[in-house]
Amino acid sequence: MRSSRVSVSVLATGALLLAGCSGEAEPAASPAEPTPSATGSTVEEKRSPTEESKGATATAPVGQRFSQCEPGEGKTVTMLEDEVIEAQEVPEVVVEAFELGGETVPAQVIEAVTIPERVIDRGCIVEYDAPGGCLGAVEISGALIPGYSLPSRVLPAVMLPDGTVLEEIVVDGVTQPDVVVDGVSAEQVCQVEDDEPGSYVSAVYRPAIYRAAGYQPASYQSVAYRPVEYLDDGQVPGASIPGVSVPGSSVSGESVSGASLEGYRLEGTDDVEVTDKDESVSYSSEGDVLFGNNEDEILPEATSALEAVVADIADRGTPAAVVVEGHTDDVGTEEHNLDLSERRAQAVATWLVDHGGLDAGLVSTTGHGFAHPRADNDTDEGRAQNRRVVITIKFE
Repeated sequence: MRSSRVSVSVLATGALLLAGCSGEAEPAASPAEPTPSATGSTVEEKRSPTEESKGATATAPVGQRFSQCEPGEGKTVTMLEDEVIEAQEVPEVVVEAFELGGETVPAQVIEAVTIPERVIDRGCIVEYDAPGGCLGAVEISGALIPGYSLPSRVLPAVMLPDGTVLEEIVVDGVTQPDVVVDGVSAEQVCQVEDDEPGSYVSAVYRPAIYRAAGYQPASYQSVAYRPVEYLDDGQVPGASIPGVSVPGSSVSGESVSGASLEGYRLEGTDDVEVTDKDESVSYSSEGDVLFGNNEDEILPEATSALEAVVADIADRGTPAAVVVEGHTDDVGTEEHNLDLSERRAQAVATWLVDHGGLDAGLVSTTGHGFAHPRADNDTDEGRAQNRRVVITIKFE
C-alpha cells in the first residue's frame, strides 16, 4: 500500500493436521512463549521525516513509532496511511510608530509564530503467519496524534517621552500533549479435534478486533489588548495581540473482521477432519495415529488415513505447493522436540512423495517443536492434540 499525505487544515486567526507427534522425552524446563511461524513478510515504508519549522513545536518526531510495524519474518505488515496536518504561519504584527509630544515613539513588533507540520501516525495492521489448521494472530498497532506547543506572545513595554511606561502584555503559551490510542490484538486459534470419532467438527473462530478512534481537542491562544491612552501631550494608539486558534485533530477507528475455519469429516474415514482456508486445505486426525511414542516411523495402521487424504487432494486439483510442518507437546526439552518434529515432518513428506505420488519438488518441511500448541499442554488430552503433523496443500 503506498503512503499518501492527507491534508488537514490548521486555522490561525490574525494444512494437513495428522496427530501423532508425541514428545515424551526427558523432563525439561518450561517452554518459551509461542511465536508466529516464519515465512517472510511485506511492509510499506513510511516517508522520511520533514524538518520542523521554527516557532511552535511538535512534541513527537515525525515517522514510524510502533515497533510491531517494522518488517520481519513470519508476518505481513500493512501500513495505514498517515494524515498530515499542514504547517501554517501566524504572521508578525507591527505596531506602527507614532508621534507624541514632538517625539517619535518607535514601532513595535509582535513576532510571527509557525505551527509546524504534524503527522498523525495511524500505525499498521499486522497479520502473523500460522500453521495449517490455524488462523494466525492479528494486531492493529496503536496510533498517535503528535502534540504541539505555542510559545507565549509579547507586546513589548513602551517608555513614552514623559517617562510614562506602558507595561508589556504577555499572552501565555499553549501546550497540547500527544494523544496515543492503544492498539488491539487477537491471538492465534487452531482447529481442535473432537473427543469422539464421528462427532460434529466445530468451527474455529478468531474474533473481530477494533481500535478506537482518538481525538485531540482544539486549542486557543487568547487575544490581548493595550487600550488607547489619552495624555496631555497627545494620544497613544491602542494595540493588540491577535488570538491564535488550532482546531482539534482526530484519527479514525480501525477494525479487522473476524475469521473462521469450517471443519468437517473426510468421507471414508472415522477421524480425519478437513478445513479449508483461502486457496489451501488442511486435514487433521485424532489421536496418536501416525507414530509410536517418541518415534519418527509412520505406523502401518496410519497409511489408510494418508491414502484418504491423498485421494481427496487428487479430487481437488493439482497442488502448487505442499508444506509439511511437525508439532509436538511440551514434554521434554525444546531441542529434543524441535528435532523430533522435524524428523516426523520429513517422514510424512517422504511418504507423500514415495506412496502418494506428489512431486518432490513441491514439498518442503519445517519442524516447530512446541511453539504452536492448539490446545492446553497442562492435560493429557491437550498434549495429545498438540502432537500432530500439519500438511498444507496450496492450490493455484
